[in-house]
Amino acid sequence: MKNVVETVVVSLCPDPIIGVDGSGIVRIFNPAAEKLLGYSAEDVIGSLSISKIYPSLNDARKIKKLIYSDSYGAPGSIEGFEAALVCSDGSIVPIRLSAVIVDEVEGSSIGFFHDLTERYDFERQLQILSVTDELTGLFNQRHFYAVMAKELDRTKRYQHPLSIICFDLDDFKGINDSLGHLEGDRVLRTIGELLKETLRENDIPVRYGGDEFMVLLPGTGIQDASQTAERIRSIFNTKCPYSIEKGTVGIAKVSMSLGVTETNGMEKPDQVVQRADLAMYEAKSSGGDRTVLLKQHIGNVVQAG
Repeated sequence: MKNVVETVVVSLCPDPIIGVDGSGIVRIFNPAAEKLLGYSAEDVIGSLSISKIYPSLNDARKIKKLIYSDSYGAPGSIEGFEAALVCSDGSIVPIRLSAVIVDEVEGSSIGFFHDLTERYDFERQLQILSVTDELTGLFNQRHFYAVMAKELDRTKRYQHPLSIICFDLDDFKGINDSLGHLEGDRVLRTIGELLKETLRENDIPVRYGGDEFMVLLPGTGIQDASQTAERIRSIFNTKCPYSIEKGTVGIAKVSMSLGVTETNGMEKPDQVVQRADLAMYEAKSSGGDRTVLLKQHIGNVVQAG
């Protein structure tokens, strides 16, 4: 009766259960394990080594070692150890393992595997949300400074150039005042879309705040960054329905003022941002709809566009 009850419990358990003998050969493989890993119990029981469903032999050895230690529970057991399994199609699934040795003489054990895929996906989504601007889909200011610190260090170490573009919209307040904030949001979303379409994969576009944006350009000198800035400005004037090139009399018009600077990585993030910001304000005070370059030594201003 006991064996029958145990069999039923193992069969009905919603989490995968895998039991192995002392040599690591699978002896128990419940329906939940079949569903998770894509193997049939008939094909694996008595023939498959448990080491084959771990990413490497070292992973399998580590778990066997842990089960005899007290690192994750009492000796002879593991409780809540996070690992990964390899499915029959080669895909990797994260799991939380709890296991116990059921026969110390034979060395047989049984493990309960809880699928962590949904939890990991949820955590990834939270991470994405924490660094993303909801309106534009670009990175936010928090992420900008975290990435910039790393890029400055990389620039200094490998002596590669790092440029930054800072830009905002001229007369954006007129859009919000004349047409409403929904149309203002539409303009900001347009910028998010064009930056994603225009920039290279390793460039980092950021909504810095309001209608101000930053673009980090790793491995890029100031002249190439200037060309990127001009391309952004040109595409904006083509795509935005309220750009100065498309605006009509009586309707608010917007343009871009862009500042570009380069750093050798020997500065703090705020110093580089301040210089790019200064170049942007120079573009704005010169009438807007243009790009201004400001090299590392303040006082050397070059206008483009």
